[in-house]
Amino acid sequence: MPLPPSVLSIVQNSANVYPAKRDPHTADETPPLTTRMRQILAEADFPAISKDALDALKHMPDDDASIDRLANIVLREYSLTLKVLRTANSAHYKRSNKTIQSAAHAMLLLGARTVRHLAVSLLSFDHYRKRSPGLKELMLLSLLTANHARELAMRRRLPDPEELHLCGMFRNLGEVLIAGYFPAEYARILQHMELKAKGEGVAAFEVLGFRFEELGEAMAKHWGMPESVLTGIRADGPVSVLEIGVITSFAHDLTVAVYRRESDPRRDGVAEVLSRYAKRLSLTRGDVAAILKSALEETKQVFLSSKVSIDDLKLRQLQGAAMAQLGASNPDQSADGVPNISTVPAATADSVADLIRLREELTAEVVRVAQPTSGEDLNRVILMMLEAVFRGGPFDRAVFCMMTPDRAGLKARYGLGTGVEQLLEKFTFALSPREGPVAVAMLRRQSIYVPVERDFTLQELRFAQSLGASSFGVFPVVVGARLVGCVYCDRPWNARLPERATLQFVRALCDGAIKGIEARQATNTPRHATTSAHAVLRVTPAYSAAFKSEVVIRLLGGAPTDAMAKELSIAETTLERWQKDFLASALAGMKSG
Repeated sequence: MPLPPSVLSIVQNSANVYPAKRDPHTADETPPLTTRMRQILAEADFPAISKDALDALKHMPDDDASIDRLANIVLREYSLTLKVLRTANSAHYKRSNKTIQSAAHAMLLLGARTVRHLAVSLLSFDHYRKRSPGLKELMLLSLLTANHARELAMRRRLPDPEELHLCGMFRNLGEVLIAGYFPAEYARILQHMELKAKGEGVAAFEVLGFRFEELGEAMAKHWGMPESVLTGIRADGPVSVLEIGVITSFAHDLTVAVYRRESDPRRDGVAEVLSRYAKRLSLTRGDVAAILKSALEETKQVFLSSKVSIDDLKLRQLQGAAMAQLGASNPDQSADGVPNISTVPAATADSVADLIRLREELTAEVVRVAQPTSGEDLNRVILMMLEAVFRGGPFDRAVFCMMTPDRAGLKARYGLGTGVEQLLEKFTFALSPREGPVAVAMLRRQSIYVPVERDFTLQELRFAQSLGASSFGVFPVVVGARLVGCVYCDRPWNARLPERATLQFVRALCDGAIKGIEARQATNTPRHATTSAHAVLRVTPAYSAAFKSEVVIRLLGGAPTDAMAKELSIAETTLERWQKDFLASALAGMKSG
């Protein structure tokens, strides 16, 4: 079916500006589909979406270990963070009456596979809607199809609604690619449909030599998309063999019926779709009405979070006409069981009041899940705390470092932010004043943030310059008398310095996590004693002989035992035993000689 007149006029104008591209491969009879694929892959901006899609889909396992890597993709995109939060707080996934504020917590609830599906859907949406005004409307239609599919999957209680969301998002991938990379040819296809009354498949074949679906399937294979996406692209309506194909086809046809044709009171397009799919999917008019309401509300929120304006009145009018055909009302609120945007926390803050609220909510959630009664693994708590620092600061980068097993150094464990992968490689420090400000803060057990609380020292200035930071902070995490690790955070050059309230917020987060760790140690209830951060905190580390020898030599050189014990978080009795063993070994060696 033809696009709305606004899109049609855009692409028709582009046909006058850009003449149809000559196919350089016609002489050697290269198939038209292969030619177009080569031309798309050669475009300068094409890798932007394929790299993110491949990274999110192919290089991360379906386990909790990949959540911290996924967190970096999610938290860099406001719209994606919001989508993850909204999904986790929906009726399908929510397990308690508490609203989830932390995206890390939400991702752990949803699981890596579901988050990957969300990430790829919205990364593709964000990439292509920026190419042209016409593509923005096409991506809106893709998102509507994705949300129609997801809503139906939830109503059918399928285990993974976000898989259907992914299938719906890429159902018209071929059309998006042609519209984005070949606007002149796309305009000709629309003209064939409009003026010659040709169907979409016939019109595309006459102009291109293949259908949109063939290109979409070929590109999805190139990206390494799961088989379910390929099934959705090639699905042939209610006669499709697999349920996932039937649902994707229904979602696409519903979008076409409601939003891709002008309202025609003489034709009940939605009823036609319903009559084709009602038996196969056990659908009623009420079901379709509810799907339309919820999907439109969700689509609007994604556009708002991406700061993309849409003609909401036009969408409401089109949906209103469909609702009238279905005999249903069209209230402004979303359907029952799907949370309204006002009940779900914002991903970032646009005002001081919003920032204060966000910090309070994130802190409260970290404190709650840190307690042993929450049942959450401590690794997850640490990731949530780091996210809270990153978003609530907000900071450009945030890193959590833990003590090494021999307690002689510090090594980065988690990181969030731009370029943090490279930063993590640098964050390994020996506990020596010569190692820089992170090690110094740990040895002193005092948090710092420079140059807010005081001016840079020369060492700190060089450290900041090496990392491209205009300001940075180190916040040691001390449980009882024991150094556990620290939180590092910074802002880039030319960024404004954080206020003291921001530093108080970070310290409050660390204090909340520390109290939870202490409570866990008191109750001795680790969930995964062999692999969790909790186990790392509980088990007495195995100190190397070289480390013990260095400590004893310092003691023999006159360093006070109590001061050394405090510095290293090692009991004085242990240090005395090491010294006794050292001297006994030295004496035995002298006797044997």
